[in-house]
Amino acid sequence: MFSLNVIKRGLASASKRSRISGVKVDRNIPQFARQKAWEKAGEDKESWFKRKYAHVHASQKQQEKRDPFGKRAAYEKRLEDDKRQMKRDRADHTQKYEKRSATQGLRANPLMEYVYGTNGVLAALQGDKREYFSRLLHHGPLDSQLLYLAKKRDVQMIETDKHRLNLITNYAVHNNVALETKPLQPVEISHLKSCDPETAAVQFDEILFENDRTSLELKYGIRENKKFPLGVYLDEVMDPHNIGAIIRSAYFLGADFVVMSRKNCAPLSPTVSKTSSGAVELLPIFHVEKPLSFFTKSQEEGGWTFITSSLTDFNSKDKKYMSGKLLALNDMNGLCEKTPVILVVGNEGNGVRTNLRMRSDFFVEIPFCREGERDPVDSLNVSVATALLINAVINA
Repeated sequence: MFSLNVIKRGLASASKRSRISGVKVDRNIPQFARQKAWEKAGEDKESWFKRKYAHVHASQKQQEKRDPFGKRAAYEKRLEDDKRQMKRDRADHTQKYEKRSATQGLRANPLMEYVYGTNGVLAALQGDKREYFSRLLHHGPLDSQLLYLAKKRDVQMIETDKHRLNLITNYAVHNNVALETKPLQPVEISHLKSCDPETAAVQFDEILFENDRTSLELKYGIRENKKFPLGVYLDEVMDPHNIGAIIRSAYFLGADFVVMSRKNCAPLSPTVSKTSSGAVELLPIFHVEKPLSFFTKSQEEGGWTFITSSLTDFNSKDKKYMSGKLLALNDMNGLCEKTPVILVVGNEGNGVRTNLRMRSDFFVEIPFCREGERDPVDSLNVSVATALLINAVINA
């Protein structure tokens, strides 16, 4: 015990002396540490690690290049797929809201719409087929005839800016004028009845509430080579621009009315009015709820002849009801001298539906006047074809 205390005092005094002299005592005390591997080999640390593990790093790098299990390739492919999916999602999102305006996406208002364009507004005021006219919004001075008709119909006139006109017309070509009015309500009919060439009138049945009916008559035009009326029936025509162009051609060329399948044709929107240059306001337009009944009853009670525009290269299924009923375009010249006629035109892609073709009296095709294959121009636009057919029927 005595000796241990002496040793402790000796170490304390030695430590004190080392602090004064700056010499560390630890170096004089033996250290027991494990010898490193590179020390045993007599090498420095860096050379020993290079010699020992250089081949391991090289093999790892070579293995990464080879990628024997395809893990890296799968990871990179997953990254690329994620990038492509993000691009598609962004494109879909952008397309969904592209060119979005304050009025886009809203449902049509059954009580009010905006007819735009100088001719469309002028024809709406002239025809006076709508139940009411609310306001006439315009930018800049009004046409004198528009001003006169607006005052005559007691329409409120409001001068506004182009931005407001752009919004209410969904950025259409409005010619700085838009008329707030009730949408057109075509008369719904069941069928057409007999015609009287002496009075130039055709009878038809209008469908009222709860299937009540009332008999009305429509005056039609009589001229040289035309004693009976000519109507145009639209089946599944979905493009409002095509409907507007058909109505415009029918009015200009002398057709007496247009009949539309109510369930599967585009409505008579302001776009139709603009495309028709206002003819939709001046030409009688009817809706039909049951096309098959309309065809059958009009043929039986009114003696109407239904001519359907169709391709003559029909298949075996169509041969049963089309054989012997094909007309050349010239065969229709002056047909309205003998019988009332309905021209039937159909969808832009599929044409007239089969059940309506089966109830048609005749079929006609506008001939292709070039040699060789028709592709890719294999047909006419439905509005152009309708104009040619109307002209062939009326003009002998």
